[in-house]
Amino acid sequence: MTVGAKAFDKPDQLADVFGKKADLLKHGVLPVLIVIENKRQKTLDLRNLDVTLVAADGRHVSAVDPGDVMSLGAHGKSGSQIPLPVPLPKKKNRLNTPEIADRAFIARMLPPGESASGFFYFEAQSEGGDRLYLSGMKEMPSGQEVIYFEFPLAPGSSEGAQ
Repeated sequence: MTVGAKAFDKPDQLADVFGKKADLLKHGVLPVLIVIENKRQKTLDLRNLDVTLVAADGRHVSAVDPGDVMSLGAHGKSGSQIPLPVPLPKKKNRLNTPEIADRAFIARMLPPGESASGFFYFEAQSEGGDRLYLSGMKEMPSGQEVIYFEFPLAPGSSEGAQ
């Protein structure tokens, strides 16, 4: 089995994948691409895949559901202090884009010889010393858990493990 992870922590990387308007980093969302290739003889069950980002100081951040990413960009503040019910133009939510859900990791089962990839989203900033942990993969039909994977996520780098 081969597993790889790459944090998309540069605006130009994000623009290539999500478009120029969806500035996830500006809204505190760090997308991490995960690729899994099943070189085993049995199908992998990914339904309980757990992906966690751990900062150098020990803070743990679980992945945000792709459907919830949009709400992270909806916290715009109004510059008006007028206490009247004056209708103000609403700011467009830059995270309301179909690419976020379309590019999310969705594989639930991975047959032998197949691969799957997609993004996990974290409400976090990329920092030196970040680590990514993947666990919860099971071999079918036995249900035996596959070893967990750990990746250092240095800003701007990509990692892989076998």
